[in-house]
Amino acid sequence: MNNHFETVLFLILPVFLFAQNPQLNHPDKKSKKVNFAFIPIVSYNRSFGMQFGGMGNAYFNVKKNDTVSPASTLGLFGSVFTNKTYFVSLFNRLYFHNDQWRTKTGIGFGNINFQTFYETPEGIPGTNIPDDEGEFIDYRTQMTFLYAEGTRLVTGRLYLGLRMVYSEVKTQFDSDLVPDETLRLFGFGLVTEYDSRNNVFTPLSGINTKIKTFSFLEALGSTVTYHRINIDFNKYFSLGNNATLLARFYGAVSLGDSIPFNGKNVVGRDDLRGYTNGKHRANQVYDIQSEYRWNFYKKWGMVAFAGVALATDNFKGDSYSGLLPSAGAGIRFKAIPSRNVNIGIDAAIGKEDWGIYFRIGEAFTR
Repeated sequence: MNNHFETVLFLILPVFLFAQNPQLNHPDKKSKKVNFAFIPIVSYNRSFGMQFGGMGNAYFNVKKNDTVSPASTLGLFGSVFTNKTYFVSLFNRLYFHNDQWRTKTGIGFGNINFQTFYETPEGIPGTNIPDDEGEFIDYRTQMTFLYAEGTRLVTGRLYLGLRMVYSEVKTQFDSDLVPDETLRLFGFGLVTEYDSRNNVFTPLSGINTKIKTFSFLEALGSTVTYHRINIDFNKYFSLGNNATLLARFYGAVSLGDSIPFNGKNVVGRDDLRGYTNGKHRANQVYDIQSEYRWNFYKKWGMVAFAGVALATDNFKGDSYSGLLPSAGAGIRFKAIPSRNVNIGIDAAIGKEDWGIYFRIGEAFTR
């Protein structure tokens, strides 16, 4: 999906994960028809500052006699950061017909204050950018979006489906070196997911892999024409009842002759931890990583992870970032044992960057 929407998912990810799977299996007979919950949010992000907000959710079953599908969710989310970033979103996640159908929808708006790194092999006279160096440039993105996705179980644990997004984006830079950008994006794409995890929220074994595409076409009303492909592959190796080892590959590729600023990919976000400053932005981003998860004492657990990423436009010239290593660790506490919901904090370090991550739920389960 387009880059600014991924930024919103990155910022609300810990809460969004909790909302997707309030019950990991089917509900018991004592469950109410509709359950409500409110989650206050106080967190910190190195690039955006302190976060304050909240989310209210309603959990329900589409059909009472469906004992296979997880509970569905309707939620309202709002958040503001101390750097004046804010957003509001209404989202919906439905499971029905014995988990043969899954849908996601979302609508929202917000303002994102962030930065990008501008570099040039030749210094620019009259600026503070010397040869072979660069500087960070602040920008503001105002956006609205509407997202929808639907998949159908076709065989075994393989789901196939379609998705669409409509968004309006206006980006303004605090420098004349980068032109402002106003976009209207209307995209359609395909979704393929194979999911054999033993548990969709805190898996110990199995495979989860997704391939998702988007095409933004001027013929359908978009300001520009380009295409996106997202691939992620997760393999979980069980190390007993209390530990697992995850191996992961992730790729995000934007294709086309006129890829906009908001269509490029950034190292970090909700994937490779340790990169938060937005420096490495390109048409293509790839990473491989591994994570060890261990529940070492009653409700307490820990994670340790390491990986490497790269960003490039075409593997030629100055667009190639080189290899970007990352490593870190975190602590976990099982806040809701009956639902296997963990909360925790991770710290990670990358190349000339670092990050601290407060989270509800584990990484890579969105």
